[in-house]
Amino acid sequence: MVKLRLWLLVALGFLMAGLALNIDLHDFLETPWYLWPWVPICALYPLLLALNYLYFLRKGEFSRFFLGFTVCGALGYGMIAPLFYILYMAEHGFAWYELGNILWVWLYAAQAYFLLPYVRGRLPVWQLGLIFGYFLTKDLLDRFSTTWSYVRFDMVSEGLMNITFIALILVHTGFFLYLVKRSN
Repeated sequence: MVKLRLWLLVALGFLMAGLALNIDLHDFLETPWYLWPWVPICALYPLLLALNYLYFLRKGEFSRFFLGFTVCGALGYGMIAPLFYILYMAEHGFAWYELGNILWVWLYAAQAYFLLPYVRGRLPVWQLGLIFGYFLTKDLLDRFSTTWSYVRFDMVSEGLMNITFIALILVHTGFFLYLVKRSN
């Protein structure tokens, strides 16, 4: 029964990744190719969750690095989504699309939350550095470049960009410290 549930989560992850990529494809096409690793959120984390489940089905355990990276991103954006979208709707008015975005992110964040206890064991310093470096770079690029469509299309105020940026830095730093603590 557990394997069937994992296979259903794999299918859900691939389905969500495909649907999100279909919606966000214009983000990739409008962003320079060398920034592509930092563009996706909604397509990336469902895919990474599916790949983590596949790894578990194959090996009988999770990859500490891969799971740590996935949980840090999925749960971090799940924590930030209500803050950003509620403030965004306060600026622009209620929109079902934005409410749907919160629920979408929460769907994969909930999976990451339940995987959090499996993020354990020692990670080498270089792996911890890769995880923190990726998210710090993504946060900086999202705030100061064209990797985030809300910024690229001038859809958010300076204040909302700054609040979101500070919140993301705090959340990703918190997860980095959590991973460091779990590695000791």
